[in-house]
Amino acid sequence: MKRLCITNDHGWTPRTLRKQERKIKNTLLRQRVMAVRLVMEGYLGKEVSSMVNVCRQTVSHYVSLFNEGGLELLLHRDFAPGREPFLTEEQQEEIKQLVLTTTPVELGWDVASAWNTKLLQSYVEKHFGVCISRLVGKKTSRHFI
Repeated sequence: MKRLCITNDHGWTPRTLRKQERKIKNTLLRQRVMAVRLVMEGYLGKEVSSMVNVCRQTVSHYVSLFNEGGLELLLHRDFAPGREPFLTEEQQEEIKQLVLTTTPVELGWDVASAWNTKLLQSYVEKHFGVCISRLVGKKTSRHFI
C-alpha cells in the first residue's frame, strides 16, 4: 500500500495546522485538518484513519484536497440543495403568524387553545392544498364545493 504524502504544504506546518484545528468549531472540519496534520507528521493513512475515526480512503481524499488547494479547499463543503419545500415562503410566514397570533378556537377550528401538529396539518391541507405528514408530503388538488 502506497504511503500518503503531502506534496504541497501551501506554507502550512504541523504546528500551524494544530493552531488552526483549535480555532475550528465544526467537529467534522476540525477532523479533516487533524487528519492532514497527522499525515504531515509522518503517520500512515491507516493509523490516521483509526485516530480520527474515518476510513483510510477518506483520509486519502482529505490529503488529496489539501495537496490540490490547501486549507481553503480542505475546509470547503458543498451541500446538496435539499428537498423543495412544500409551502412557499409566503405560506410558511402565514402559518408562522397564524400560530403566533391566533388560537384554533378563535378561528372556529377546534376547542383547543393552542395549535398542535394535527390541527396545523388540517389547516395546511384545507388552505393550501398540501397534505403533510411525517412520512409523506404531497400536493393535493383543491376541491371547492
